[in-house]
Amino acid sequence: MVRGEEPPPSPAPAQPAARAWSEIRDETFTLVWQLVYESYFDPTFGGVDWLAVRDRYGAEAAKATDQAQLRAVLRRMLAELHSSHFALLPRDAAVFHPRERTRIGTVGLEIAWLDEHAVVCRVQPESPAAKADLHPGDVLTDVDGAKLDRLADALASSDYRGARRAAYLAQTVNGRLHPRVDKSVKLTVRTGDAPAHGLELKSVPHPGEWSEPIGDFPSSPLDIEARRDDDGIAYLRFNSFSPRLMKPIRALLAKLQPGDGLIIDLRGNPGGVMAMANGICGWLSTAEFSLGRMQMRQGMIAFVVTPQEGAFTGPLAVLIDSRSASTSEVLAAGLQEAKRARIFGERSAGAALPSQFRALPTGDLFQYAIADLQTPGGWALEGRGVQPNEPVSTHASDLTAGRDAVVLAARTWIAHERHTAAPSAVSAPPAAGTNSVSP
Repeated sequence: MVRGEEPPPSPAPAQPAARAWSEIRDETFTLVWQLVYESYFDPTFGGVDWLAVRDRYGAEAAKATDQAQLRAVLRRMLAELHSSHFALLPRDAAVFHPRERTRIGTVGLEIAWLDEHAVVCRVQPESPAAKADLHPGDVLTDVDGAKLDRLADALASSDYRGARRAAYLAQTVNGRLHPRVDKSVKLTVRTGDAPAHGLELKSVPHPGEWSEPIGDFPSSPLDIEARRDDDGIAYLRFNSFSPRLMKPIRALLAKLQPGDGLIIDLRGNPGGVMAMANGICGWLSTAEFSLGRMQMRQGMIAFVVTPQEGAFTGPLAVLIDSRSASTSEVLAAGLQEAKRARIFGERSAGAALPSQFRALPTGDLFQYAIADLQTPGGWALEGRGVQPNEPVSTHASDLTAGRDAVVLAARTWIAHERHTAAPSAVSAPPAAGTNSVSP
């Protein structure tokens, strides 16, 4: 295939019209249940009787007359595990080929759940949101008629607590801000003490690159900011651990000089390809160390960092928040326990189970967890997350004032380190069971 040429389409999944719905429905339910039964890392399923679950939800699935009803049954069944990284994605919402990229547009807004509100934390330049004069610190109270305070209240009796609750709310709102290209989103926005006002934004194509699909794992828009400021402190932020971003990440790290400092901002990064964490950390250490291990139903995989020539060894700050999940948590926890980096911000999501995607007979994509992750010190990240060395909260008032308290705290620490100690290589990882931050 010529480089740049669009790849041939994958064989289309069987359509419901070609086969009896009851056959497709039953086959889909059985496949989802079976994948969990065979692949879930905990053979006890956290105390859940998975055989009884099949009988109970199988009876409900048999009554489903369309895909929407079947999805609802499957999601309730998967919720019995109380684990992250279980999801059903409709095929018509997923992107595998460039021609499908209109399925996921953007209005140019990114929100975080702060102080019990959906707060704008980033506005894409020249986007519909920017042209509508929206700014960081603005609060969304309504998206397409959905009252966000009611959404938050609905989670009060659920398993979602703390950082995971904030992550779920932010993910839900951000998802509604990425509708199909040319589709409009209606928002109610409050700026400061001014009365709330309504506006309508039309979604546009993403301006940047997209990740490559990997098997049944779909493509997604990429965003990266990589710079070295005049004071010798570099800043790296990227929205996904996608192999396509390794080149610009490496290019920034190659520019760093002895005595420089580096900030890696993982706030809002939900994870991605796990091996990228090893690759990035190899450029940040002159000694081998561990990022932890992945425990599967049978067997274990250790994530060992192999130092690369010319690795940067200066002061390193990593920023996290409740939206930092999966591979972001592995990287932050591993660097923290190896005492290679100081972590700033808020506790991460605690959603760190390695997963796979599988196309279902209905055409939907099923994401399912296959392993548990533990830090080098033996702490499980799932449900716990990473606690920063230096907790720093972000508030809407900070964003309104154009102030990033987390970045400022990281820069202050790096400046102190640069003036009080020469850059040094990472020390050997601490013994198992030790941690710079208590669980």
